[in-house]
Amino acid sequence: MRSHPEDATTRARIRDAAITVFGQRGFAAGTVRDIAADAGVSPGLVIHHFGSKAALRTACDAHVLDNARASAESGNDPERLRDVLTEYLEQPDAYGRELAYIRRAVIDDSAAGDAFFDAYVRLTEQLLADGVSAGTMRQVQDPRATAAWMVANSLGLLVLGRHVARGLGHPEFGTETINRIAGPAVELYTHPLYLDDAFLRATRDAVSVPEPGQEAGQ
Repeated sequence: MRSHPEDATTRARIRDAAITVFGQRGFAAGTVRDIAADAGVSPGLVIHHFGSKAALRTACDAHVLDNARASAESGNDPERLRDVLTEYLEQPDAYGRELAYIRRAVIDDSAAGDAFFDAYVRLTEQLLADGVSAGTMRQVQDPRATAAWMVANSLGLLVLGRHVARGLGHPEFGTETINRIAGPAVELYTHPLYLDDAFLRATRDAVSVPEPGQEAGQ
């Protein structure tokens, strides 16, 4: 069967509708019928393009992670980071659908949710390696654990965003909150909070720390 020229556009529209529906209702509650209605197509066409609801979710994961990878790469380029933040602050609604999807994905207790989180950790670990190569980051002792901690911080903000906003006196998590916390977040990565390494040494004395380049348990 030859592909119709509109197929690529239709496929993207279905995928975007699925990201919206899954983000709003969750992966278990969001149905193919819901997604079809949001995309303005028949349920049969959803299955024609993706084969199953599970395969559609996989496509959504890949799309969201690709966008996250593009944004994460700005972490090694100050000008690109500025542009990404500026774009978000100027049109936050354009990011709202994917942020809601990510929030659902990380709280989803399933193999798919686990795979999504693990993909973010791998992406962040690569970001750390690229930063070392570019000379913008120092080499950390345990890149995998550092990446997992960074991802937990970043994605945890999506889950707890309402409380962060409320604590800062904002009605919801949005541009006001980002404007308030973006600077302190990068400042903590740029300038260590502690003035010496006493707490680091105390922690390393108390816990089992793998040798550089070796993950715990190996």
